[in-house]
Amino acid sequence: MLSTLARPLFARIGAPRAFSTSPVAQLLKSHSGAKKRFRLTGGGVYKRAQAGKQHLNTGFSGGRIARLGKTAYTTPSQTKTIRRLLAGRK
Repeated sequence: MLSTLARPLFARIGAPRAFSTSPVAQLLKSHSGAKKRFRLTGGGVYKRAQAGKQHLNTGFSGGRIARLGKTAYTTPSQTKTIRRLLAGRK
């Protein structure tokens, strides 16, 4: 009976890590959506595809469709955000 009362107490406190000599470093994980959408260029900015070309564009002019097919590059503020999202990548 005593062991069943003590078990939840230890579960809440948490057991210390065995053979631990240093604190655990946080693992940085890359944002999965950003990995698929952005590529880093040699100049330090990211290139991306334009949005709005996939569907529901039958009323667009040919020039607009062609323009949406071109590569776009990130602004400095977007680059800062994307660099944080892709922090786990080397």
